[in-house]
Amino acid sequence: MLKIGGILKAKMHEKDIRQKELADMMELDQRTISNYCNDINFPNLDTLSRLCNILEIDINDILEIHAKGNSDILIQSDLEMKLLEDFRKLSKEKQKEFLKASSCIIKIVE
Repeated sequence: MLKIGGILKAKMHEKDIRQKELADMMELDQRTISNYCNDINFPNLDTLSRLCNILEIDINDILEIHAKGNSDILIQSDLEMKLLEDFRKLSKEKQKEFLKASSCIIKIVE
C-alpha cells in the first residue's frame, strides 16, 4: 500500500485545514480522514481524486504513477486487469495493431 498520510498532513497544514473540516468537505467521518492521514487505510480512487482536488495535490504525484509506474492502481476491475495482461503478452507490433482495432471498435459502439 502506498503511504500518502504524510503528504495529506503536510497539505492540510499548509492550507490550515483540520481533519474534521476536511471530513465535512468530503462528507466523510473524521475517523476516515484520520485513517488516511495515518496510513491505516487507503482511499478508493474516487475519494483520492476528491482529496487531491480539495488539497490541490497532483494525483499523479501522490500515486507516483510516472516515477514508479504504479499505473496498476488505476485498474478498476478484473476485466480491465485481464485485458491489460493479455495486451502485455503481445509483441510491440501486435500491440499497435490491437490499439488501432480497439479504437475502431470504440467508435462503433459509442
